[in-house]
Amino acid sequence: MRDLPLSAGGDLVTRLARERDPVRAVVELVWNAIDAEADTVRVQLARSDMDAIESVTVEDDGHGITSDEVQATFGRIGGSWKALATRSKNDKRGLHGKLGEGRLRAFALGSRVTWESEGVNTAGERERVVIEGAKERAEPFGWDAVPSSATETGTVVTALNEQDRNLNSLISDTTLNTLTSHFAPVLLNDESLTVIFDGAKLDPADEILDDTTVDVELDSDPSAVVLVRIIEWRTGKHRAVYFGEDAERFVVEASGSEVESQAAFSAYVTWAGFDVESLADLGLGDMAPDPAGAVWRATRTAVKEHFASRRRARRRDQIDEWKSKGIYPYKEAPATEADKAERAVFDIVSSALVPQIPKRKDGAQLTLNLLRDALKTDPENLALLVSEFVALSEQDRQALTKLLSETTLAGIIRSANLVTSRSKFLAGLEHLLFDPDDSKKVGERDHLHKILEHELWIFGEEYHFMNSERGLTQMLRTHLKLEGLPTGNVEPVKRWDGKSGRVDLHVAAKSQEHDRVRHLVVELKAPGITAGRGERDQIEDYVNVVVKTSAFASERAIWDFILVVTDYDDVIENSFKSEGRELGLVLEPDKKPGRPTVRAYVRRWRDIIDENKRRLDFVSSSLEFDPSLAEGLAFIRNEYAEMLPDDVGTTEASSGDEQRAALL
Repeated sequence: MRDLPLSAGGDLVTRLARERDPVRAVVELVWNAIDAEADTVRVQLARSDMDAIESVTVEDDGHGITSDEVQATFGRIGGSWKALATRSKNDKRGLHGKLGEGRLRAFALGSRVTWESEGVNTAGERERVVIEGAKERAEPFGWDAVPSSATETGTVVTALNEQDRNLNSLISDTTLNTLTSHFAPVLLNDESLTVIFDGAKLDPADEILDDTTVDVELDSDPSAVVLVRIIEWRTGKHRAVYFGEDAERFVVEASGSEVESQAAFSAYVTWAGFDVESLADLGLGDMAPDPAGAVWRATRTAVKEHFASRRRARRRDQIDEWKSKGIYPYKEAPATEADKAERAVFDIVSSALVPQIPKRKDGAQLTLNLLRDALKTDPENLALLVSEFVALSEQDRQALTKLLSETTLAGIIRSANLVTSRSKFLAGLEHLLFDPDDSKKVGERDHLHKILEHELWIFGEEYHFMNSERGLTQMLRTHLKLEGLPTGNVEPVKRWDGKSGRVDLHVAAKSQEHDRVRHLVVELKAPGITAGRGERDQIEDYVNVVVKTSAFASERAIWDFILVVTDYDDVIENSFKSEGRELGLVLEPDKKPGRPTVRAYVRRWRDIIDENKRRLDFVSSSLEFDPSLAEGLAFIRNEYAEMLPDDVGTTEASSGDEQRAALL
């Protein structure tokens, strides 16, 4: 036999040859067969009398390997001939493999691997090529070619498990699901292809519970459209995300368990902009640089939203079924926000327990009534009641008990009510600030100021409302009060030009850390104003008052001034400190002994709203709550009717918003 040296670093060859993932090895070998234009691929497991796997054979009817292709096919590791091609040899299908690593991963199946191939060389002659490799000698491979009289082409790869390696993962209950998921796109798109594993045909069509494709945009490039095909499987626990350049070839696989932890699914992400570098970056997940990082973020959001929508739909269907049977325990519409939150928690808990709830009408009604009563009268013992009357599994009962030992269900309901109310407020505020019509009617003092007095959490949980629109003199009184100093005989405080100053919103709180006093001063501007030099000078005036006025002299005080606007011009943007650019820091005078720490920021409403949404996202996504515009406006109108112009938010929501609100 002739030697076939491998053109790659010895460390790479050794590493790949030592990998121990048998399922991954089978996947690579099957892909090699598919790339060789096979119509049928069979994976056979030969077992000993003790039922141990002695060998693994992968047989295909593809075009085979010929003597003039051996070097290109086997000689390059980390850069096979496929890296330069997009279609298979006879243009039958797109190529999957590009790195040429599959042949070495075969050593995860056995210590000695043989390729026996029948093919037609470039001279039109039939020949038989045999390539052999041994684990103890990862390179070079040995190979030979002889004339052949065979009438069919194809390749048989045999891995001999001479070292009695444990290959039980190949016969695990999850293996067939994993392989079906991995090859689903190409099997669904190519009816001529058949893959058989250990006697079982991979048939993804029979296993599909739901098949949905969505278009998503990248936050780094809105013009780039990524296709995410989400297939939900009927059985198994396999959860994976696959990435590729087209709808058949997905060369990168990542775990999907952190994206969706309940349903068995596969997400197939297609983007024409993938190249070798960006595909390699996908392994870093969220930490990957764009565009790979942007693709990951967009995919995760799309998958989460898909399954949240699916669960809401199933929950609505179940609730509607109970109502149609007359066994839903709530007969009247909820009267208060607390009632709504309790109803939402009941719907979530009862829907999750559907498999354990009796099928008989009387049994189901009794169980649902018990759940309702537990929520109302004895929420702390809900886990015990559920386990006794609903036959909850021990694992689920322990999880519910642990949750209720850390907090009360009443507390969960209050928290859910708080989160949903805040989410609605953000949706309504966003409309008031950015709607082309209503934003023109909203004034900074008459409307925004009055509303925000009651929603100061938007600037930070640590701040508590102290005074509003009382001028700098009152701002000084607030400071002295927090310092524990007398406030009776305070002289009026003036701006640098001698005029009295007046801030739109002064928020102050005493921090418990190191006995410091922290102040937040918010300067609001009406929607539509683009901040420039004049607005920047205004907030700088307030900074100078605090820095230069002896009455404010205190090393324990920290002052943060924030100018909040819809947008700002280049003068503002060019003022940003590079180290605080993301936060909008424009002024930070040097700290002097005996003087307070003072900083000034310019922030856009868009950034403040988005930050608050991110803070609420974890809980709101867990509650599967995403308020519509209609709900947000309704909340604002109900809570602050006397603080809004009469005609704000009175236009009809779009039909899409109404429908969406009805579904929540």
